[in-house]
Amino acid sequence: MKDFKFVIGFILCLPFASLAQSAFPIQIGPKKISAESFLQVYKPLLESDSITKENQAAFLSDYIDYQLKIVAAEQEKLAEEPDFKEEYASFRKELATPYLVDLPTLDMLVKQAYQRMKEEKKVSQILVKLGDNPTPADTLIAFQKIDNLYQKLKAGEDFATLAIKFSEDELSAPKGGALGFITSLQTDYDFENAVYSVGIGEYSKPFRTPSGYHLIKINNQRPNSGKIRLAHIIVSAAVDAPASLQVEAKKKIEQVEAYLKAGESFELVCKNYSEDPYSRGRGGEIRRWYFSSDLSEELQDALFGLEKIGDLSKPIRTNLGWQLFKLVDKKPLLTYEDMSEFIKQKVLTDADRQGLIRHAFLKRVRIENKVKVQEAVKKAAFERMSVERTGSEPFLQEVIFSVLDKNYTVGDFYAHVQAQQKRRIKSLGYLPSVSEQSYLEELIEKETLQAEEANLESKYPAFKEQMAEFLEGSLFSKMTDREIFEKSLDSLSQAKFYQENKAQFMMPARVEAKLVVADTQKTLKEALDLLKQSPYPMNKKFSDISFALKESKLEEPASKLAAELFLTMAKNVDYVVEISGHRDASEADSLSEARVNKVVAYLNSKGISSQRIIQKDEANLKAASKTVKTKNARVSFRFFSSSMEDVVKRFNALKPGSLEAKEGYFKKGVSSVVDSVDWSLGVKSYEAAGKFAQVEIKKVEPERIRSFEEARGLVIRALQERLEKEWVAKLKQQYPVVIHTAELEKILKN
Repeated sequence: MKDFKFVIGFILCLPFASLAQSAFPIQIGPKKISAESFLQVYKPLLESDSITKENQAAFLSDYIDYQLKIVAAEQEKLAEEPDFKEEYASFRKELATPYLVDLPTLDMLVKQAYQRMKEEKKVSQILVKLGDNPTPADTLIAFQKIDNLYQKLKAGEDFATLAIKFSEDELSAPKGGALGFITSLQTDYDFENAVYSVGIGEYSKPFRTPSGYHLIKINNQRPNSGKIRLAHIIVSAAVDAPASLQVEAKKKIEQVEAYLKAGESFELVCKNYSEDPYSRGRGGEIRRWYFSSDLSEELQDALFGLEKIGDLSKPIRTNLGWQLFKLVDKKPLLTYEDMSEFIKQKVLTDADRQGLIRHAFLKRVRIENKVKVQEAVKKAAFERMSVERTGSEPFLQEVIFSVLDKNYTVGDFYAHVQAQQKRRIKSLGYLPSVSEQSYLEELIEKETLQAEEANLESKYPAFKEQMAEFLEGSLFSKMTDREIFEKSLDSLSQAKFYQENKAQFMMPARVEAKLVVADTQKTLKEALDLLKQSPYPMNKKFSDISFALKESKLEEPASKLAAELFLTMAKNVDYVVEISGHRDASEADSLSEARVNKVVAYLNSKGISSQRIIQKDEANLKAASKTVKTKNARVSFRFFSSSMEDVVKRFNALKPGSLEAKEGYFKKGVSSVVDSVDWSLGVKSYEAAGKFAQVEIKKVEPERIRSFEEARGLVIRALQERLEKEWVAKLKQQYPVVIHTAELEKILKN
């Protein structure tokens, strides 16, 4: 530790106080930093091995520099500026949110939801609808309807029959009210409570949700079937499409099924046949997980019955048309630990559950914040609400309730009522009927919440610590932005710094070269032949596109091959395709070129640039058959790539690590091969340590000073370093740093 004393003094050049031991080991200007505050930063870093004996001094230096900037911000009263106050208040409100809930109630609802999720209930319902803001008369009529149906059930009538005749749910009524399997967090909370309170084969009493009055029956239940991911092939056919289109769509999906049963790739069949433009390019994969209750009753059993990854469903008629599904992935219900956070977010965004949590929270904080209502004053205030007054009446000053040590008068209550009435008229266009008690509860709730939020720092040490960290972090960030980053982004300052320090921005000597390295001489020769000139030939095969004799139209299946060609070009942005047109000798001379033009026009319409297409008219020079004329009516393809990397992949696919090829600028230390050859223009050969290489040096650049534009990034970083150094030096002059050595040593030893 004696050595450490010397290091601190030598590196920081800070004065040391030979004072008695102090509870404040560091003082910066007027600010004394306590041992406790220092340890809050130092101890976690020490325990995580971020601080070692070797970097202790560097840590202390950085810590003091940081605190200097905080002191500067505090002395300038930065935290009192309006913008900073607004930002601080916004963060505080956000951070306060999790503290303003009743955690026991939240925890109970999360656990309840998970327990319910373990079972899926097969539900049917009868619904009698209620519109928005129903009148008491409408509500009574709806209740009488549902109660009448309930009495019929009790008398032994069939639930499904009643649902078909009387349920007002258009989707489920024709199916006897069947909703399929559902589980927790997928319906209104009141509906869910009813579902999980009724046994198999039983029906509920009438209950109400925002949709209206319900009766439900539980037909079956099963363990949660987890979730699945799917891919699909869809042949579109609207429900109301003509019969001919319906028949055509069914034949098409049956053909898809036949291809898949014959072993054809799902992805390839999907690309050629699926009419879903969003998933077709991904082999039909749908980018979401499905729970059983996310699907219609018809799909639930069919798709959750798929057992192994890759299993296929039968073709299924849906509202979209005919669909055939493949199981991509399947997962059981996760553990409570894995799902609790997900469920928590669902619970917090569910209006009904949120109301329960809020009610429990308000009940607790009213006790903790000592809310007291003066019942006699309240009664008199309610009676006098409609009485005209001047505003100077003595009773307006009487206390109607208190929160902690703050009193609220009858006048405060009346002012709240007037404000709320104006707000409601403005937003609704009329004044709804609201009781005096409701208005008072609104005001008490508002003031209690404000009191609770105002005292979070004293009630929750963790909240206080988080806010202190945010305050310091924001002060540091704003001071650094002002003194370093904003100044470093000034173009005139950058140009001046560059002119004064040009020698710092040297461009090292480098060469522009093409480097090819192989594991054998044979591989090197083959690669060099392919890499003579860009674009480079690829070893990729693609089926010819056939045409009818004397035709240049892209009919099926030619249009599907053209679509597959587009996908290949879209996925591989460095590819160039050579499109060659052919014709039979019996056809018109212009047909071979017309066929090429059709394919090129299709690719252009899809966004493939003409610069990536090479067109060739082979006429009848390369006949595919001498006897079958239709085989000659075609377009053929060759692929090239503008990227050397594609050629490298071609070699390394057969033998990993057999080829390396790069083109661009090399400086010393980037490539041992380039470093080893003579840096002069021309082609160089290299052979050593099992490597066979050729280096073509195209340009040699000696060491030089970078231009301002080339060096701008380096200039900004160097300017920031200088501004930082000058700023810290200025702060040390302005706010002297004093370290109480003995006290600091004691902390650092522990």
